[in-house]
Amino acid sequence: MLDAIPLPVWRRGPECTVVDCNRAYASALDTTADLVVAEGRELASGARPGECRHVVIGGLRRLVEIAEVPCSTGGTIGFAWDRTDREAAEAELWRHINAHAEVLETIRASVAIYGPDKRLKFFNTAFASMWGIAEDWLAAQPSFEEVLERLRETRRLPEAADFRAFKCEQLGLFTSVIRPQQDLLHLPDGRTLLLSISPHPFGGLTFIYEDVSDRLALERSCKTLTKVRRATLDHLFEGIAVYGSDGRLKLHNPAYLALWELSEDDVAGEPHVGEVLEKTRTLLDHSGDWDARKQRTISKITAQTPASGPVYRSDGSMLQEATVPLPDGNVLVTYLDVTDTARYERVLRERNEALETAGRLKSEFIANVSHELRTPLNAIIGFADILTNQYFGDLNPRQLDYSRGILQSSQQLLGLINDILDLATIEAGYMVLETGRVEIFEMLKSVLALTRGRAKSRELEMDLSCPPDIGAIAADELRLKQALFNLISNAIKFTPPGGAIRIEAERRESELLLTVADSGIGIPPSDQARMFEKFERGMPRSGAGLGLSLVKSLIDLHGGAVSIASTAGRGTTITCRLPSALREFGGMQPSAHIENRAAA
Repeated sequence: MLDAIPLPVWRRGPECTVVDCNRAYASALDTTADLVVAEGRELASGARPGECRHVVIGGLRRLVEIAEVPCSTGGTIGFAWDRTDREAAEAELWRHINAHAEVLETIRASVAIYGPDKRLKFFNTAFASMWGIAEDWLAAQPSFEEVLERLRETRRLPEAADFRAFKCEQLGLFTSVIRPQQDLLHLPDGRTLLLSISPHPFGGLTFIYEDVSDRLALERSCKTLTKVRRATLDHLFEGIAVYGSDGRLKLHNPAYLALWELSEDDVAGEPHVGEVLEKTRTLLDHSGDWDARKQRTISKITAQTPASGPVYRSDGSMLQEATVPLPDGNVLVTYLDVTDTARYERVLRERNEALETAGRLKSEFIANVSHELRTPLNAIIGFADILTNQYFGDLNPRQLDYSRGILQSSQQLLGLINDILDLATIEAGYMVLETGRVEIFEMLKSVLALTRGRAKSRELEMDLSCPPDIGAIAADELRLKQALFNLISNAIKFTPPGGAIRIEAERRESELLLTVADSGIGIPPSDQARMFEKFERGMPRSGAGLGLSLVKSLIDLHGGAVSIASTAGRGTTITCRLPSALREFGGMQPSAHIENRAAA
């Protein structure tokens, strides 16, 4: 009967020697039962009951578990169970457990596994770091309740009015959780954790904590940005449409529907751009081949190439269309109604052309009239000069006084006509500056000599402040003298007797400054802005008021600027600034360049 048992079985006598065995025992020792008894051979010599030991059976190393029980006739009966497969299975299981632990150690989420006894069986480094608990303390396998108490002490648990009830609820998870569940934990330090709880295959629970604070903030920000984008699009005047790479409408705003007289039903279901064009066909200009135009529009939207241009509609309106490829492969199309803008632009263009024509005709008229006036005026000046110098006989005092008055008035009128001609020439763009080397100090002395006599006759003092070594610039000396002469003449005219006029020149950074200052009547601030306009003057005296306007035009031709500083009753200071491009003679501009600027 023992031979029918597949396990090795043996019987020991009172002397603890093997006195009988079955076939499986003898086979395990590769011998016969008689030899086993005769030689007293042991399968696992010295093994204690319940002990597992490796033995060689059939040439293979096997793990067997030994068990011996007392026999009623004396001695013991022993059994040997082969545990080799179980050992291999357990080893494989431990390899899986260790591999699983290594994987859990590398993830960013915090993991804690509690056994059926509610004690901590496993935790990863992230768990200890997240909760700020020493790994040595966790390695002692504290209970779940002890971990909760530790976290409460460090204020790392969600705020709870009744902690005892909260703890009981948490401990109840070990008996209530039968399938995975999730919850959000809002900690006192502002963090938000996603807690995933699931039953463990060996009993107990697995807790996984993931810090989702940044993700939730990003989601909130994304939702806010989406709402802002939607609100922005909905309140734009431009019609906005976004088409996908497949040509289908992905996004639109109310202005787009209004411009193309579409309803929400017309654009429901992401229609293709071709379908949208068919629904708006009545609004589009029908000149030309419709199918070809439709295909061009589809190609333009799906080509992923920036483009812009007008869209003319059958009702006479005009839209400005622009297509912009987006980074995600979609295409943004914008439409802006520019009908009124185009109309105003056309009107302004026509008006500007009319004003330019009128200005040109005015300048030509003034130039022609001035030429016609100058011819007889030269004759009057010549005859008045003959009479004043008494070339044909003596004149009585009264006649001489009249002839001098005629000569003076004629010369003033000639100066006015020359100023008008210069202004007309500048405005027409015909004046060409004859640039050359201009010695600043010598030029100012020359202008001072020309005007000193007039200043002396009005009992005015004139002073020149200019270093002799100030150097030269490239300019039109005649036109610069003309500008300075006009400034000085203006100062003489509006400065009362006993006053003073000062002429200055200095280099400052990249500019040359020419200044004429007087102690005259001054100009109110409200009138200063108009002093450089034609036919403006500071006081209601004789003169047409062209001097300062001509000065500004001449300085502008040189690429400079004119500024005025004045206080009523305390005098006026006018400064001409010439740019650095004209500072040194070696860098002077050619006449052709200045002529072009004048023409511009």
